[in-house]
Formats: sequence, structure tokens, C-alpha cells
Amino acid sequence: MEDNARLMPTQGHHTAPKWDEEKVHKLAQYFQELEYLFQDCQVNDDRQKKDYAVCYLTYDTGEMWMSVKEYK
Repeated sequence: MEDNARLMPTQGHHTAPKWDEEKVHKLAQYFQELEYLFQDCQVNDDRQKKDYAVCYLTYDTGEMWMSVKEYK
């Protein structure tokens, strides 16, 4: 990451991406928001992207995502 890159928002921050798990049809929008942030914040590493994608979710959903083979 370059020194002038924007930082990813922390979990719970008002600028952090959010996904309402009751609205499964909005999951693609959640990933689109993440992609915009990754570009702005110059996050290019796939491992970091996965970690950020999970950190904005509820604990239970994050645990479920981390159990998927593709996450590892």
C-alpha cells in the first residue's frame, strides 16, 4: 500500500460497507462496495481482501464464510 492511499474503514464505522443478511439479493452490492474501497485504498492482496470482506459481517456469518474452502 502506498503512503498516500486511503485506509480501509474499521468495522462499525459509518463509511464501512454493510450487508443486511436478511436481504440476500443485495450481496452483489456489498461486494461492489468492497471493490470500490479496495481500489481507493490500494488493497491488491487477495488474502487481505478476504479478511476485509469478512470483518464487516456479523460474527456468525463471518465464521461461516471463513469455513468455506475458497476462503482459506
